[in-house]
Parts: sequence; structure tokens; C-alpha cells
Amino acid sequence: MTYDTLDARLSCAASFVRAGAVLADVGTDHAYLPIALLSDGVISYAYAADIAEGPLATAKAHLDECSAAQPALCAQIRLVLTDGLAGLDAVEPRVTDISICGMGGELIARILDDAAFVRNPSIRLILQPMTMQPVLRRWLAENGFAVEQERLCRTANGKLYSVLCCHYTGQVYHPVQPLLGDALLSDPENAPLLPLYLRTNIERLSRVIAGRSGAGIDCEDERRALACAEQMFNEM
Repeated sequence: MTYDTLDARLSCAASFVRAGAVLADVGTDHAYLPIALLSDGVISYAYAADIAEGPLATAKAHLDECSAAQPALCAQIRLVLTDGLAGLDAVEPRVTDISICGMGGELIARILDDAAFVRNPSIRLILQPMTMQPVLRRWLAENGFAVEQERLCRTANGKLYSVLCCHYTGQVYHPVQPLLGDALLSDPENAPLLPLYLRTNIERLSRVIAGRSGAGIDCEDERRALACAEQMFNEM
């Protein structure tokens, strides 16, 4: 298995992993991402972590299969049964890059919130939320994490996802920024998928505003984000 065989989501995530990195892949499932990156010589070592024994057994079977052609893989990847990032703060070699893909934005935020060691500017976070992207962006902004880049990807079944590349700065950002994703909007590589992304968010924000307004809840940030999305969409 190599980088080229990954699906659109994982391929996008892989593009943010740094050369020579020690990767912690949380919720690794089949361990597709670490195995592909190791096979291509992109990273030096990987921790493939999952909370359940079933996915780790699947990951081991896949690793054993790939190791038949590349025996060194078994020495370069460690399977770890753990909740999120628990226990990965003091392992050797030290984690430099962390990937959390295929989970909801709220769960990703909880995993990061429980791991104080990620508040380190030298650690890179590669995050691919399946749902609740604004919730994750808001948590990052309120907890001092900068989104360096955010890339859109579209899967074979037509679903649109984003992958965030982040690091800790300690600076708290304005809460309106996470609602659309400044880094995503400014990246020219997202241009082909941007109209679909904006239309999806216009519909989502309109529903949120209607619901909150009806309940008497302040939604000024959402109104500002909606106006921005509508303006960008109309100018295309």
C-alpha cells in the first residue's frame, strides 16, 4: 500500500504530514494512513492508535499483509490500544505529527482537550472531521490553535470534507473565524470545490440562524458568516 492508493480524505491528510515525522494516527482503523506513509518513506515511525481491540486487530492483519513485501514496516509502527491520545505524551520516539481522521468535530475536540501535550508549537495536527467542522474550528480558535491550511476534498460518492492543518500558538482567535474557515477560503487549491462548499454552508447557516432566532438565542456571528458566504458565492 502506498500514498497513491489512499482515498481522497486520507490522501489529503497525508499531504500535510511532514517528512521524517513520528506520526500518531488516532482512530487508525485499518492503519491505512501510517502504512502508506511508511511504505513511501515519508515518515520515520508511527503509532497506530485506537480505542477498541477490533480495529487494532484489523490494523494488525493489514500490517502483517503489507509486511510480507516490506518487512521493515513491523519495526516502524506500533499498535496502541488507548482512548484518543492518552499515554502518547511520553513515548519514544516522541510524536511530532498527529492525525485524527474520520470522527465528528466534537469528538476530535474532546480528544485534543484531554491531551495537554498537544499545546506545543512544534506538534502538527492534521484533523479531518466528518461532521461538525465549525464546532472543531471554534474549539481550536478558542484554545489557541492556528489553522495554517485547510483543504477541501471530495470523495468518490460525492461527499465534501475538509482537512485542517494546525499548530498551537496560544493566541485566541475571534469566534466568527471558525464558522467558515479563513484558511480554507483563502487557499487557491480549494477553488474548484469552493462553490459547493459555500452553498452547503449558506444552507447550514440559514437553518442555524432560523433555529436560534426562534429560540431567542444570539446568532450575530452566524449572521456575519452567512453574509460573507453569500457575498463570495454571488461574486463567483
